[in-house]
Amino acid sequence: MSVNLLPLYDEFLDYLIEKATPQEILAFQASPEAQATAQDLIERNNAGTLTPDETRVLNQMLEFERMMSVLKAKALKAV
Repeated sequence: MSVNLLPLYDEFLDYLIEKATPQEILAFQASPEAQATAQDLIERNNAGTLTPDETRVLNQMLEFERMMSVLKAKALKAV
C-alpha cells in the first residue's frame, strides 16, 4: 500500500506496531456509536447539510480511518 503520510504519522504507526500485537491491531474496530456517527455524517455530507464543525469532525474521522488502514496494512506485514 503506497500512501503519502507525514513522517510523524509513519513513526507513530510504527510505534503502535511495536507496542501492540499485529492481531490486536487487526482486531480493532470503531464502536457501533462511532460507526453510526460516521455514517450519519457521510449521508448528511452527501446531502450538503453539514455545518462547518460537522465537516471538520467528518474530515478527522476520515483521516483516522486512513491512518488505521495504513496501520492494519503494516500489521498484516508483521503477521
